[in-house]
Amino acid sequence: MSSRYEALVASLDGNDFYPPAMELAGGGAEAIPAIRAGMSHSNWRIRRGCAWALGQLADEESLRRLTLLTRDPKKKVRKMAILSLGLAARQGNGSGRGIDSVPHFAYSALHDPSVRVRRVAVLMLLLQAPERRVARILRKVMATEQDPKVVRLAEWALQQRGKRA
Repeated sequence: MSSRYEALVASLDGNDFYPPAMELAGGGAEAIPAIRAGMSHSNWRIRRGCAWALGQLADEESLRRLTLLTRDPKKKVRKMAILSLGLAARQGNGSGRGIDSVPHFAYSALHDPSVRVRRVAVLMLLLQAPERRVARILRKVMATEQDPKVVRLAEWALQQRGKRA
């Protein structure tokens, strides 16, 4: 593991984690071991930055590990993991590489204690390929969710899916 990438992972601790995370993502396969090691770091900011970087690299094993962060104890880490998974799938990096991210989005949209994570999960469901199961999940969110913004997002996502189908 390169000490340069380990230092970049350690620098994800700050408020502005994007510059070191972008540099890590630019490191490609060489940076992956350091990023994966950072996923289990005790500092949530480092885990959040690693979630972003793994989403940019989007190789199959990285995406599999990224799904673990969707259940992280810290809501900002879960939110970034959901966002990274969704964007990787949107770019075609997650779909077709053995990663089915819809169950992770569904769980987060329906069960996450943080309303912000639920909102991001609903938006990531919108980005998925049109499938019946996604529409069912969105309808279930509309029926069970207490937050009016999440309900509006789910309604909007269903409308957008109807336009794309």
